[in-house]
Amino acid sequence: MRLPFGRQELIGPNDARFTEVMMTLRLQADKLNRTAARLSARGKELFEQCVRAQQEGDVSRATVYANEIAQLRKMTRVVMRSQLSLEKVILRLETVKEFGDVMHVLGPAAAIIRQVQSDLSGVVPEVAQNLKYVDEVLENLIAEVGSVTGTTTTVTVSDPEAQKILQEAAEIAAQRMKTAFPDVPEALRSATSEASRNI
Repeated sequence: MRLPFGRQELIGPNDARFTEVMMTLRLQADKLNRTAARLSARGKELFEQCVRAQQEGDVSRATVYANEIAQLRKMTRVVMRSQLSLEKVILRLETVKEFGDVMHVLGPAAAIIRQVQSDLSGVVPEVAQNLKYVDEVLENLIAEVGSVTGTTTTVTVSDPEAQKILQEAAEIAAQRMKTAFPDVPEALRSATSEASRNI
């Protein structure tokens, strides 16, 4: 879905499409925050069941729980990293004050949105679909700014600014994972890591 726009329209923070992009991004970041909280709560619940199974000497059941926790951790890491990336994009877009800043911000923002959309496609499909729409709107804005200013921007995740933001988000997500998920019992770690490699 693409929004109609006139070529002479000035693009900036007051642009209706810009406002819509910001609102959509905030909604998706909130959804990811709630999803991460649910996954974390489920992980703690499974961890308790894993510990209980071990105490009862049921290693095979404990291993099943440990493998499930490993899967939840992978999903949570993706969700947290994606949420943090979106928050950083929102902050960048909020700092756009004038027309000249727009092109500088939109390219990296679109690249991050595209990467987050790809990461979430198999984890939180609804958010991924909404981000696809945001990506299309940003593409239109970039094309319009280019037609007015005579400049072109290639939207790619190899953009240094986009890479830097994604890396920062990944590092913060890794730190939060340590507090969100307790460690799997030592005896089950090898079974869990083996299962993770086979996925």
